[in-house]
Amino acid sequence: MMASTEPVTEKMPGKKPNQGSAVGQGSSRGASVGSGREKESRAKDLKENLPPRDPAGRDVPWACPDGTFVKLVLEAGTGLDKPKEGSLCQVFLEAEPGSPLSYPTHRWAEMELGGGDAEWDGVVDRCLETMLAGEQAEARLAAGGTMTIRLASFTEAKDTWEMSAAEKWDMVLSNKERGGELYRAGDVAAAARRYARALRLLVVAAPPPDYDQIKAELHANLAACQLRLHQPANAACNCTKTLALQPANTKALFRRGLAHDAMNDLEGAAQDLKGVLQVEPGNRAARRELERVMERIRARDAKLARAMQKMFA
Repeated sequence: MMASTEPVTEKMPGKKPNQGSAVGQGSSRGASVGSGREKESRAKDLKENLPPRDPAGRDVPWACPDGTFVKLVLEAGTGLDKPKEGSLCQVFLEAEPGSPLSYPTHRWAEMELGGGDAEWDGVVDRCLETMLAGEQAEARLAAGGTMTIRLASFTEAKDTWEMSAAEKWDMVLSNKERGGELYRAGDVAAAARRYARALRLLVVAAPPPDYDQIKAELHANLAACQLRLHQPANAACNCTKTLALQPANTKALFRRGLAHDAMNDLEGAAQDLKGVLQVEPGNRAARRELERVMERIRARDAKLARAMQKMFA
């Protein structure tokens, strides 16, 4: 990444509350005028794309819809446009040492929105997507931690509806490939984010001849990540989506069997593992897992039988 040579002196000060006109006390007419001015001020802010404020003129924190962080505007930006995935952004990012970020911190740097794969990179991306040029904001993570982000400028990028079918498909494949690299490197959470992003892009991509094949692989790969992230219900769901496209996909059957086992659905696990062995009789991993699941079923049934004997003794 290319760092800017712009010097940084000190942290930008917070935005001062707007000062409204004084309204006389005890006057219903004055209160009405004040209320009208507040409405006009809010309408003006909305028109100029300024951050939301309460009646006292203080900035209102904005909560990200996925619940991962809350954003507070420290200094308002200008203009109407905001960065999009693929925009090259000139950013000064401040975070505590050791924070899970691959984006450079404590210096001006050029970064591509959506190009990071570390745990907090996604928060930076989603925050930048809400910012204007010249804006400074604080992101408070729900899991703990705070970052300060200053956006100097950015290049324009296309929305997905502006892209050609070929451009969308290229992004699907690049995210799929990057997800595979991250998974093999052991960065499972980052790989899951890449596979999920590829699936979102796939929804708006014109289907090429191998559309179903790629979609099935993405769901199966995402399921593999979710199993390692201890999300068996999500993994089972994605395996089912793969199997709807490829009923004999043994990887999806095997992974759904593991997911059912993790959720204590032993009969469901056994059924999926037997399905794998019907297609691949020599699959040792499936046979080993099936034997373990059947042993769990026998132990559970024996325990239940002893409990019933005590109940009716």
